[in-house]
Amino acid sequence: MKAKLLFAGALALIFLACGQKPQSEGYTITGEIAGVTGKVYLTLFEGKMPQRIDSTEVVNGTFSFTGKQPLPMLASIDTPEHGAILRFFLENSPITITGSADAPDRISVLGSASEEMARKYRADIDSISEVFYSDSAAVSTPAGRDSLEKLINARRMEFVKANPGSVVAAYVLYRELSYYMPYDELYQAVAAFDEPVKQSVYLKLVASMADAQKKTSIGQHYTDVSAPDRDGKELALSSVVGPGKYVLLDFWASWCPPCRAESPYMVAVYKEFAPKGFEIYAVSLDKTKEAWQKGIADLNLGWKHVSELKFWDSKAAEMYGVRSIPANILIGPDGTILARNLMGNDLYAKLAELLNKPSKSGKNE
Repeated sequence: MKAKLLFAGALALIFLACGQKPQSEGYTITGEIAGVTGKVYLTLFEGKMPQRIDSTEVVNGTFSFTGKQPLPMLASIDTPEHGAILRFFLENSPITITGSADAPDRISVLGSASEEMARKYRADIDSISEVFYSDSAAVSTPAGRDSLEKLINARRMEFVKANPGSVVAAYVLYRELSYYMPYDELYQAVAAFDEPVKQSVYLKLVASMADAQKKTSIGQHYTDVSAPDRDGKELALSSVVGPGKYVLLDFWASWCPPCRAESPYMVAVYKEFAPKGFEIYAVSLDKTKEAWQKGIADLNLGWKHVSELKFWDSKAAEMYGVRSIPANILIGPDGTILARNLMGNDLYAKLAELLNKPSKSGKNE
């Protein structure tokens, strides 16, 4: 790649003047989207799952919503026919939405300073990707794609640090960076925000995740979880953990492509080490029992399975600070957490180290 292309990662930030501005008493949304008729919904993304908060009807081609929002928050305009047509940051101001349902990417949102900041941020991130993808050789290898991911994450963090007074930055930390960060870095990132923004749902979720990760970090005693098994009976993790056993607490879902890609490694590892004291307690983030059961059968996952069938509202995932899957925690015979997120050959190597130790007689255990 030409040297000048690499300068995209060092472009000056354009967001410094876009801090959280004082808001009016409430919001008024006026929308005119060609092709939208009938019922229209306003949905807030208050955390893991969207929450529909209001509805209205299109009259003479327009619709409107009014209300009050304590802090800016990601929202969407939804219809039964088109689904989520538009996502934008809702704040207490007069907001005008215009465009066509046939061209959702070109729908205009005016009046939300937070959305304007988010739009500039998205354009900046997209420009980095475009520069990289213009050089096919740069993204044709795992190392090239890893470089792109690191560059984008560095830019994301620059944006977060440059905007401590913005809920948009809080959302970026929660939605785009928290997956990659250990709990100590998450605490530091949250502490750097201005006090009003610390009350946002996004920073509260990041802090909660950091708390869970710290409590379940390597060297800590595991936290017990329980959920219904495939027959609907409660199965606790504590019923599996115990002397002579190394237990992998695995978070996955049948709808998750990376989880499915990881499954052949898991099957091979289980086949080799289960006779030596290895067990898997798999927590699925599926939404339906049918999809969950089919995934188990299709992938030949012959170990212990539980699921609350609550998608990302899984209590077990929350307790372990899991924000992306696949994810796993390796627990020793005494209940100590030995490792987190061992994938592929790394899992095999760790189990070989633990379960192929020579015994006092000089033979493998």
